[in-house]
Amino acid sequence: MKKVFIYSMAALMFVGLAAFKPKPKTKTTAKTTAPAQAKIVLSDKAYDVKFDKTFHDFGTISEGQEVKTTYVLTNVGKEPIFIISHDVQCGCTTPSYTKEPIMPGKSTDIIVGFNSAGKAGAQDKTVTLTTNGGKEILSFKCFVGEKAKVDPMPSGGVKLKPKTN
Repeated sequence: MKKVFIYSMAALMFVGLAAFKPKPKTKTTAKTTAPAQAKIVLSDKAYDVKFDKTFHDFGTISEGQEVKTTYVLTNVGKEPIFIISHDVQCGCTTPSYTKEPIMPGKSTDIIVGFNSAGKAGAQDKTVTLTTNGGKEILSFKCFVGEKAKVDPMPSGGVKLKPKTN
C-alpha cells in the first residue's frame, strides 16, 4: 500500500508541475507590414473628385525635350464620373485619360505631356478637364533652356589664303 501511495503522490506532483510549468518565451520579431493604402472617404456629393496633385513643376528642361507627368484622379462622390472633354492652351500640351466611367472610390491616371520644341523660356500651362461634375484645372510649369545655336561657318564664309612657297 505504501508503494501505491508513493506512486500516486509522484504522479500527482508530475501532473501538478506540468500544469503550472511556465510557457517558454518566444522571441518577438519586428513584423514588417506593407503600408496600408489610404482609405478613401466618399463625400456626400453625387459628383466629387479629388486629385493627388493639381500642379507639377518640371524644373528646367532643354528645348525640344518632351516630358510627362501623371495626375491621379479619385472619384470621391456617390455617382460614376465621366471625363467629357479637355481644353489646353496650345498643341504642345497633350492630356491622356480614360473614356470609361470612374466608379465611386476608384482612381485613374491623367497623363499630361508637354513638347518644348520652339518654346524657350518660362512656361506655365493648364489643362481644363470637363467632367459630369464640373470643371477641374490641372497646371504645370517649367523653364525651357534655349537650344544652342550652332553655326559652323561665320556669316561671310571662310577666306582661304593661297599657299605661297
